[in-house]
Amino acid sequence: MGCWTVRHLLDTGVWLRAVNEPQTIPKSALRLLQAPREMFGLAAISLWEVGKKVQSGKLYLPKDLPGWFAEAVAANIELLGITPDVVANAMHLPAFPNRDPADELIVATARVHKLTLLTTDTKLKDYPHAHVHYFKPILRTNT
Repeated sequence: MGCWTVRHLLDTGVWLRAVNEPQTIPKSALRLLQAPREMFGLAAISLWEVGKKVQSGKLYLPKDLPGWFAEAVAANIELLGITPDVVANAMHLPAFPNRDPADELIVATARVHKLTLLTTDTKLKDYPHAHVHYFKPILRTNT
């Protein structure tokens, strides 16, 4: 693999959709996510969020958590840790639109690393204090 620059941070929902349900991602976003030389950041808290969803029964994965992580944290994903700078940034997010600490850490990670956050979260789509690219997921129909 070459030395490519990370420009985007995947939020947990986008990461889950990209791995488990790519058909729910609009074509323009899917092209970006599947670009062969594109690198993405992933906040470490996203691993915890997925683990908690599995633990609570809100998410089913086709394999055990370590096996799923081994495949889902692909070669084009750089895991970004919870650093002192990220935590300090999260503590001072102006007018944050929700009370989800994981979202605060994800947005702070994007801000500290100067990345565009890719999200399907409507609460974050218009957040003016971070670079956010929102896309509306394609919902499955039962017809």
